[in-house]
Amino acid sequence: MVYCGKPSKGCSNCRERKIRCDQKEPGCGQCEKRQQQCPGYRNLVDLMFRDESSHVIKKAAKTKARGRLKNAQASSAGSSSENVVASTDPESSDPSPGTAVKTGVRRQYPPRPMDTTMMTIRHRPRQIQWSSSSSDSDDDEDGLLPSSPEDGPWSTAPQARPLYSLSPSYQERGTAFFFSRYVSMDENACHQNYDFIFDVWRPASMLPSRQADGVMASVAAVGLAGLSHLTMCAEMMDWSRRSYGAALKMTNDALRDPVEAVKDTTMLSILVLGTYEMLSGRTNQTVRAWQNHLNGASALAKMRGLGQFRTRAGARMFMMLTQIVLINCMQRDMPMPQSLIDLRNQLGMLSGGTDPGWRLSGPIYKVMQLRYEINSGKLNQTADIINQLSNVDQDFADVIADLPETWRYRSVRITTAHPAVFDGHRCDVYATLGLAATWNGVRSIRMMVHETILGELFKCFQGQHIMLWPYEAKLQLAKSVELLEKLCETVLASIPQHFGVVNFRDAMFGGGGSTSAIVPATRSPSRIVRSPSISASSSSPSSVAESAPSPRVFNGPTLQDPTYAKGRSNDAERFMTLASASNTIVWPLYLVGVSSCCTQVVKDFVVDRLKAILEESGLMQAHGVALMVRDKEVYIPWSDVSWNRMPQTHIPSDLIV
Repeated sequence: MVYCGKPSKGCSNCRERKIRCDQKEPGCGQCEKRQQQCPGYRNLVDLMFRDESSHVIKKAAKTKARGRLKNAQASSAGSSSENVVASTDPESSDPSPGTAVKTGVRRQYPPRPMDTTMMTIRHRPRQIQWSSSSSDSDDDEDGLLPSSPEDGPWSTAPQARPLYSLSPSYQERGTAFFFSRYVSMDENACHQNYDFIFDVWRPASMLPSRQADGVMASVAAVGLAGLSHLTMCAEMMDWSRRSYGAALKMTNDALRDPVEAVKDTTMLSILVLGTYEMLSGRTNQTVRAWQNHLNGASALAKMRGLGQFRTRAGARMFMMLTQIVLINCMQRDMPMPQSLIDLRNQLGMLSGGTDPGWRLSGPIYKVMQLRYEINSGKLNQTADIINQLSNVDQDFADVIADLPETWRYRSVRITTAHPAVFDGHRCDVYATLGLAATWNGVRSIRMMVHETILGELFKCFQGQHIMLWPYEAKLQLAKSVELLEKLCETVLASIPQHFGVVNFRDAMFGGGGSTSAIVPATRSPSRIVRSPSISASSSSPSSVAESAPSPRVFNGPTLQDPTYAKGRSNDAERFMTLASASNTIVWPLYLVGVSSCCTQVVKDFVVDRLKAILEESGLMQAHGVALMVRDKEVYIPWSDVSWNRMPQTHIPSDLIV
């Protein structure tokens, strides 16, 4: 399989005319202007690879044919020379001084058999040029084929033994799966994206002598692990483990070399191996191995220093590492490592401190530090905890208020009620699903912040009716409940785009310059739950617990225990099920489904969407998360509160995202 570069996204009509295609749905505007039927658009993932087996076979056959032709010419030349000698002096084998000797005369020796016991065939050294087009790479493929004797002298040096032997068919399948899922050219891909991989690394040949590549081995391991989960093939998982072991050995060898250790390819191998460890298992032993792996990666990032930020790929890998370390810190109840925080601050100085993603990471690190101080007992006063959490939530709001226009989402209404949209009509559309993931990540953390505030309030005033609380406590309760409802509502509004119901292009063309648009739905979901006629998120707080059991104790997803894993025998499995879900909408869906503001209707909708993710993408973690949401009983202590007697909140619009 040969990588063929980035293909055109346009329809075939526009490609034939060599014009820019606007890629509108269901047909492009150029075809519409010419009153032609648009043939539609190709699946780019299927076009990323091409089977070149027959082409390589033809090239090898041509090489052999050239060799046979040269041998035949050499034989005919030798025969003609012998004939000339024989006709000149047929009876004399030792010419006398007076005899004229032809220049073509040479002494003939009997043929000697070739000794092949210690000989290995290896092509001459050649500089390989990488090219994104298949036409340019055709010449390079000759360098990957065994050369013939006519091309030059054969080297008899011993050939390097490959560090591992993986079935070519399995390696190709695993690599192709990794590229289709994690290096997708589609900007709306939900999965963890290694789209920068070619800025760091170029794939070697699939020949056994070229397989000593830590990145290639780790890529194959992740791809085969993902395929084994989809196909339930135990043999494929066995090959995945072999490739993982080889990748681990080669990465450890690179880390022992001071020069190789700081290279981008070494960090890339570590990140891909971390992805494998998150996918391969969810036992306590697996979690410990993953944590040790991340500790080493953090130390390596410190060793790489500011040099890793000189390239776009280096900065991307650092940000990806911090995201994974953040998950690890949540599992271990630890703050972010100070070395990573210092590097993050230095990255901000290099970028001018204006990058929105960099600015959003600041409040996130503060939340992790607060979580550590609360769990360790360093921060134990209710008033101090609530004050600190409120301040960090305001930090989020300040950053969001200054986000550029390109980061903003757009609210749209579906022309006809669609069952994949929670309230039937309203949804939010983002320029890319990467931006949607960032927004939902911020919302998820803010939801846990306010769930923690509510938990602290109920712990402080345990046994007292809410109406007997001090005014400040009731006001804070009302604010947090309202913000939680709004945050859940915006997460639900982002879900339709993840399932292809709407897209940003339709939203831009459908509403002109207004902030909202009316667009048609583009597809139906694989599974649907009938939405209520009235959105639960727009109902009053007094109706929040219509179908919930009578309240006993507050148990929302707080920062201290967001997965309800503490004290359980399967705590590692529960946490890693959520952490290893590569679809970015799974975690926000989980938090909405277990939120203290969740109704039974919302929970049913969340469970259905998680099952739809399983059916459409084969993500097994989505099934586990769906069971966690389904089995979670949420107790809502404010179900019997007279909200008209509670303090009235006036939350600024910039606080609601």
